[in-house]
Amino acid sequence: MFALDIDPAQQVSMTFQKRGQGFAGMSFLLNPAIEIPAMAFPNIVTFTESTETLNMFQAHIDSDMIVFDYTTKEGNPSVFKFPLAGFNEKYLEQFV
Repeated sequence: MFALDIDPAQQVSMTFQKRGQGFAGMSFLLNPAIEIPAMAFPNIVTFTESTETLNMFQAHIDSDMIVFDYTTKEGNPSVFKFPLAGFNEKYLEQFV
């Protein structure tokens, strides 16, 4: 889910970070037809411009934060940082 002030005509970039260093990321457009801006990815993402793949689950495990860069409806750049601290522990709790 994204902030409701996001401009769907502008690209959103998502970067996985570990200790402040980005190691995987992508840019994409949100579907302007949906009422609430959101995205869903399969576990394995294959990039169309190359044959590289990204295991989204492994990227979450290897990261401590995801940074989303987007443009607001007013045209201002904005950043949303989503911390992943404790992701492994919370995920494993589901099976205990």
